[in-house]
Parts: sequence; C-alpha cells; structure tokens
Amino acid sequence: MTEAIQLGTIVEVTMPEPTMAMMDSSAFDIEDSPEAIFQFMLERGWSDGLPVIPPTPDRVRNMLDYAQRDALELVGYINPDAGSATIEKIAVNAVMAGCLPEYMPVLIAIVQAITEPEFNIHGLQTTTNPVSPLLIINGPVREQIGLNSGRGTLGPGNRANATIGRAVRLLLLNVGGAKPWSTDMSVHGSPAKYVSCMGENEEDSVWEPLHVERGLSLEQSAVTVVGTQGMSNCLTFYKEPESFLNMISSAMADISDNNYLLAAGNPLVILTPGHAQIFADAGYTKHMVKKELFELCKVPFDRFPKETSVITYEEGFAMDGDRVCPCQSPDDIIIAVSGGPEPYHALYCGNFGDTTAVTKVVELP
Repeated sequence: MTEAIQLGTIVEVTMPEPTMAMMDSSAFDIEDSPEAIFQFMLERGWSDGLPVIPPTPDRVRNMLDYAQRDALELVGYINPDAGSATIEKIAVNAVMAGCLPEYMPVLIAIVQAITEPEFNIHGLQTTTNPVSPLLIINGPVREQIGLNSGRGTLGPGNRANATIGRAVRLLLLNVGGAKPWSTDMSVHGSPAKYVSCMGENEEDSVWEPLHVERGLSLEQSAVTVVGTQGMSNCLTFYKEPESFLNMISSAMADISDNNYLLAAGNPLVILTPGHAQIFADAGYTKHMVKKELFELCKVPFDRFPKETSVITYEEGFAMDGDRVCPCQSPDDIIIAVSGGPEPYHALYCGNFGDTTAVTKVVELP
C-alpha cells in the first residue's frame, strides 16, 4: 500500500467491516488513549504538531453522511504530491481537526478552490516564502455553522474558524505532502500555516460582500482563497477617509512583497465595518478605494536595489512611467470587511504574487 493511501487513515480500536467496506482508508489498531493516538500520528507525520481527534469509522461516516457525496469522489489533486483529495480524505482530516459534519460543504469548496491551476497550490506548498491560503467565507453558511465574522474573526476561540482552517492545513500536509524540512521549504514558516480562516461581516458592512463582487448572488454561500504571506496591522485612529488611505497604503507600499516583485497576485486589505461606513459616507465605493490605494502604492523604481536579484524579478515589474505598481491593476486588490466595528485597525496581507485568488460556491446538501 502506498503512503499516499495511508495518509487517508482511520485510526480505530475496533473496526466494523460493513462500515469500512464503504470506504477506502487503511485501519490501525492502537491503544485507546489520547497520548498513544497523538504519538501515533506524530510518528507518521499525520499531525500538525498538535493533538488530533482519532478519525474512527463512525466519526468519518458522520461526515460523509452529512455531505451526501460518494466517499471515493475525487474533488481535486493537492500538490506537490498530487494527492487525491477525495470526499473521504477530506472527511478524515476534518475529523482530525475537530470539525463538525456541518463544515464539510465548506471544506469541499475550499479544496475545489485551492486545486484550481491559477491558485498554484504547488508553488504555495514548496516555496521558501511563508505564504499560506487565507480563507474568506461568505453567505448564509456563516450563520449556519456559527462562523465568527465579527470581533476577533482571525483569532482564537471559535470552533468553525479554528477547525476549518486547521483541516485545510492537515489536508495540505497529509494529502498534498507539504512536509516541513522536505517539501515545505518555508524559511521561517508562519502561524498562519496552522489556521487562517475568517468570515466577512456582511451584516454590518455598507458595501456589497466579496462573493457578490466576484459574481455570485447574495443568497449563495462561497469561499475565497487568497495566497497571503503575512499580515500588517495599520493603525487608523482617524476620522477622514484620506487618512485611512494614507495609513493603509504606507503598509501596502512594501517593495519586498512578492506582488511588487512579480507584478501579480491579489494584495488583500481587511477593513472593519467602521472603515466601510466612513468611506461610504464620504462617497467612496469599494472600487474607488482600490483605485486610490493602487495609485498611492506606486513607488519610484530607484527605491529598489541597484543590483539585479538572483531570480531577476526586475524584468517583470508592472511600470507606470518610472514608478513600480503593486500589481497589474486596481481590480487585483481585494477588499474584505470583517472584524469588530471600530475603524481603528485595518489589516494588510501581502500576496505571494505567483497565485490568483479563487472563489467557489459552497454547495449545501
């Protein structure tokens, strides 16, 4: 049996044959204790370094029953190993992460998104950059699964945010094969490689939600995946939208970000509902904010080192005269509204560059 198949493993104390006959995973008999299960997973490289819930047949079957999809249905191939992300393997890793069955449709949509060629999951998984997928969830499914879209949306304490994000990381490890020190070559790594999942605060935002902006209806649920390489907090203790733009653009105009160096990708700005309200009251649409930020983030070419980099990034700069643009166009900038109401902090997430954000519909059973 190949290791790729073993990575979709069900750990059990007793194995009911009729249940297993409907699935394709291997089974192991191990001591029924949290410590033994944790050590077993660690030794085989199937954990993110934290304890996991043992994916017994009954637990996995509960996931599959809710999804109402064939266990062996292929959702996509996750690189670099081109591992087969079947519904069953998604369910196994969801159990390990602590997910509820109700999260399965969201996880399936996420796997569909990250396995699209334009997202370039192979690049994200193998680069020296600390990039990881950031997950933005929209639509009615947020309330249905109890996702936190408000204060602390990217922080700890919410089961849906935490375990959906963690399940994706386990899939990237166990199905995609991105093992630290061997295929995942990130020089420093990042806390975002554990969990990076948020909801958009649609209810408190005056702007149309991200998934609507990207072509879906308000009634649909969706997930957008963005390849981000970190977060910068922008202190915006001001009252005028122009002050917000200056502070946010000062963080965005980081010439060491990949989106500058590759002239590609989707720089991500996360505003609060308070920012959106102040912008809207002053007559700014979301698109107008993007245009202003794009212009403010053009930096003089002479700010870059005079020597040519070892990867010759400079040959592909997006130029406007003697200034370098942060990406190809204002439309490449993504703005999401999330978090608490106060317009005191915005987040900027630089982009990996060699990746394009992807949005997929969450198909509910």
